[in-house]
Amino acid sequence: MDLTIVIVSYQVRERLMECLKSLDGLDRERFETVVVDNASNDGTMAELPRQFPWVRFLAMDRNTGFAMACNRGVQVAQAPWILFLNPDTVVFPQTLAKVLEFAGEHERAGIVGCRILDGEGNLQLACRRSIPTPAVAFWRLSGLSLLFPRNRHFARYNLTYLDPAKDSQVEAVSGSFLMMRTDVFRSLGGFDEDFFLYGEDLDLCLRTARQGWEIWYCGGATVIHHKGQSAATRPLGARWNFYHAMVIFAVKNFGVGKIGRWLLEGAALALTSAEMLARRFEAVRTWALDLVLANVIFFALSTVYLWIRLHAFYLSLGPKAWGWHVALSVWLLLGMGGAGLYCHRVASNLGKLLVGLSASASAFLVTGFFFKNAVYSRAAFLLSMVGVSAMLLARHLHRRLNVAKGPRRILVLGVGDASKKTLERLRQWPKRFQVLGYVDAEAENGRPREVLGDMPIAELSSLEPMVKALEVDALVLPASQASALLPRLPSRLPGLRVFVEVEAGNGPPLLGDVTLDRTTIAGGQ
Repeated sequence: MDLTIVIVSYQVRERLMECLKSLDGLDRERFETVVVDNASNDGTMAELPRQFPWVRFLAMDRNTGFAMACNRGVQVAQAPWILFLNPDTVVFPQTLAKVLEFAGEHERAGIVGCRILDGEGNLQLACRRSIPTPAVAFWRLSGLSLLFPRNRHFARYNLTYLDPAKDSQVEAVSGSFLMMRTDVFRSLGGFDEDFFLYGEDLDLCLRTARQGWEIWYCGGATVIHHKGQSAATRPLGARWNFYHAMVIFAVKNFGVGKIGRWLLEGAALALTSAEMLARRFEAVRTWALDLVLANVIFFALSTVYLWIRLHAFYLSLGPKAWGWHVALSVWLLLGMGGAGLYCHRVASNLGKLLVGLSASASAFLVTGFFFKNAVYSRAAFLLSMVGVSAMLLARHLHRRLNVAKGPRRILVLGVGDASKKTLERLRQWPKRFQVLGYVDAEAENGRPREVLGDMPIAELSSLEPMVKALEVDALVLPASQASALLPRLPSRLPGLRVFVEVEAGNGPPLLGDVTLDRTTIAGGQ
């Protein structure tokens, strides 16, 4: 047994399932997997043990937090190395073999991390970083690390001056993928359970380094991390855990006194409150804009109609007119809110939109029928409500279509300058193409990988799991390399469209669809 993989889960059954599927092909003689579930009520313990009999599941009686659950998982570990892995990750077939090989080549390596990409193919900066000493934290909070990301002094927080494709000795790696010697972990007493969520990985790295062990980042191995899935189930609590963890870390490691702790706790509370208010504003923005637009349309159409037909001035009607704006606002909130349109940032389907609009409009018109003496003009009243309904229908449909269509999620497959030019051309049209990255087709042949000046996010052997993990729907090949690359594509790529770039002057790239041996030109689709 070489490696024990410890995964702590909380309310992430679907993501955990995908994570375990990515580990399913591992050699059972070399790898064992332990899942510690923090009392999820999403069916994790009821369903997944049957689907993954090779995984050892341990159930906690409550949500004990990340650190305590990890320590529980290590109690049954049998391998000389432990990998703490988040449940919302996808691990590629060669990743663990590479990291273990890397660890074997570094005798003083106590902890090893790897390159971590988010769901958009971007590097998660926390995968290699420095310990946030007061000076490092100041450069970060002051914004200097963002202004000078290549400066070795100001950018120490996330080490943005380092090449993410290269191996580096660092001060800390992310707890979402943290491999550690089992004996070292146990000698340190495991994770500090004062940390509920966040901060425990930094603390463990610091204590490991103080024992004379090295912390390494392996840039040649990659995982995908759909960050924040468990935290999303309790957003306010998770943000407090994050800021409070920094307080605990500072008090424990930098000698912060009682007054300093009070100040830090106050700052943590203020930051958590600010984020809560920002979330609340985000939640009300959609319905607030609906109310404003609906009342503006109602006012404008009533004003125009009354002036043209009756030469009456709407503003002179007083309470007889303004009372209907209150009624309109109330019925819109009740009707559309009751249909579930304001539970999410985007309406979930057309049916809910029609039900919400119909309920709001009907209730408003029925109110006008019962209080007909207060209706200033039945025709203006009806016309204005039709205009409001049409505007809201168009607005919500536009929002849904924009999200539903979105830019195509693209991976470029190829090598050399031809692929670099394809990347650059597609990225010049971000509203048409969302280019997630570059897949290296030559690495397995022993040729150089850094020919693009753009870090490859995967090798050809990882194309299938990469496509699934990043939810890619299109693969683009340079025309000059298509004939050589097409036969090398995996046979099982369900739902993936394959395009060949066709030169098209200075306009948007033209893409030839060859998914099913077709040659239709798909210009800018």
